[in-house]
Amino acid sequence: MWSDYTAQNRLAWNEIAQARTSWRDEQGQDAAFFRDGGTCLPDHVADTVGDVTGVSLLHLQCASGEESLSWAVLGARVTAVDLSDELVRLGRAKAAEAGLAVDFVRADVGDLPARVANGGFDVTYTGGGVLPWIPDLDRWARVVHGSLRPGGRFVLMDEHPLLPCLRGDDQGLRLVGNYFGRDTDPSVYPGWSHFPGGEDAVANKTQFVWPLGDVVTALVKAGLVLDHLREYPTARAWRFGGDDGVGRRLPGRFVLAAHR
Repeated sequence: MWSDYTAQNRLAWNEIAQARTSWRDEQGQDAAFFRDGGTCLPDHVADTVGDVTGVSLLHLQCASGEESLSWAVLGARVTAVDLSDELVRLGRAKAAEAGLAVDFVRADVGDLPARVANGGFDVTYTGGGVLPWIPDLDRWARVVHGSLRPGGRFVLMDEHPLLPCLRGDDQGLRLVGNYFGRDTDPSVYPGWSHFPGGEDAVANKTQFVWPLGDVVTALVKAGLVLDHLREYPTARAWRFGGDDGVGRRLPGRFVLAAHR
């Protein structure tokens, strides 16, 4: 079943790859930004990983690679993996234009090529809307574990799974999702709401709901040792009718650090 889901998601990502990457460029994350030494990593991610000079770093589910390029700017030796052919193509082009050495690999995170899956990386990183695309947390966690050398570190940053369950407007805060939705069928729908040009996409995509406890448990079962789990408020005020005050009182993002 894993490959059935990811094959469809591959088509969906390929469809919107150019529009999404163009939007990132318009947000200031074009090749010139990285060529001039810019990075787009959240401070709490960069601080968690620390100095990456000379570090071998695997970036899973990298999309068009803006964070991958950021790690390269900071001195890491970066291998970046994504499901989408088009996003990988665009990431390679942006890296070349920026003059940065990033090894982009087109692969399903659940079926990595041997040189990546057994890569002995110092750090494996993934973040920014990655967990809803994972059909099987246990399989994913085993991949993460296998990618690291003994003592290697894993850092995950993602939207807190509670956040998509809530919406706010002038009528107040509403429950619109099921935090424990892993027990129901995954969501299947077309269209993307967070960047221009995504609304009219026609390819269906499949997303999953994973409570935070399930994520931690899968990683521990796979053999990783949890170092810390930190939660942060959300910056996505659009979820609450533009009210930043609501978002600052709810968990919106988390950073998990573990090691092999």
